[in-house]
Amino acid sequence: MTKLKNLLFIGLLVFLFVEILIIFPNKLEHQEEQEKEAAQNAAQTGEQAPQGSQSMQGVHLVESQSGQRDWELFANSATGSQAEGTWRLKTVKVLFYNKEKVEFTVTGDTGTIDQKLKDINIVGNVVTRSENGYSFKTPSIYYSSKNRQIRSPEQVVMAGPRDKAGAGMFLKGSRMVVHVDQSKMVIEGTVTAQKPMQEGKVVEVSSDGAEFSGKNREAKFLGAVRMSYDGMKLEGPEASFLYGAGEMLKAVNVRGGVKVSDMDKYATSESVNLDLLADKYTFKGKPKVIQNNDELSGEEIIFLEGGKKVKVEKVRAKMEKKDE
Repeated sequence: MTKLKNLLFIGLLVFLFVEILIIFPNKLEHQEEQEKEAAQNAAQTGEQAPQGSQSMQGVHLVESQSGQRDWELFANSATGSQAEGTWRLKTVKVLFYNKEKVEFTVTGDTGTIDQKLKDINIVGNVVTRSENGYSFKTPSIYYSSKNRQIRSPEQVVMAGPRDKAGAGMFLKGSRMVVHVDQSKMVIEGTVTAQKPMQEGKVVEVSSDGAEFSGKNREAKFLGAVRMSYDGMKLEGPEASFLYGAGEMLKAVNVRGGVKVSDMDKYATSESVNLDLLADKYTFKGKPKVIQNNDELSGEEIIFLEGGKKVKVEKVRAKMEKKDE
């Protein structure tokens, strides 16, 4: 019995020796490496790394709401802790879902995620892409999980998808809101845009805001719309860009009280439809054209061949009297 007790005692001493001299130093070394890596990551972002921070490589997170995916996040690395409540991310990519389909993809240099609210910040070379080909470059974005909105309070530069005419629409705006559930992108503040057309022509637009759909290419410009195309200038409160076969811009509809002018004509109406492919412009709603002090009005006025010809339905003319 005494011999057995001695053997057990010796075995316990050996176990403690291995634990203290071999296993414990390895654990300590591993913990120190994690803390050192967390401190290095924080130093590169200019932040203080709290004690107890941990670092992970190859991060992949999925967040769901009401049984459906909200977003899916990928990052090269993450630093943070449960106690801190925030994870700092590097080389970030987030997929935002709507009804289990990816609607928008956001990429950027660095980011943070709130563990409780599931809100996301991304900063540096941020690009938001819709599934139908629009891309929006901004310095940063903030995603609210509660509202399902992606916001950028800074200047946004948009590039639209290409079509048969060539380059897509190029736009600049003051700020951006993306409504994920509605698949809608809203550009707010002063907006300027250009859309190259065939034969070297360009549609140029400025407005107080613009809306784009993630489902199709139709777009709206809202508030103090000013547009120029092929020597003609238009002004109105709202303009819609309509696309046809091959996703090519086929028409622009301006409504709400429109003023149109070119080198020798001035026209007003409730709405104007510019058929860009047929080079035909149709004025409806009390249309009136003034040319060389002569006034034409009717139920509908149509400019053909880019305004070289004028067709008036149920014409009413008022001609200037000239001295004989």
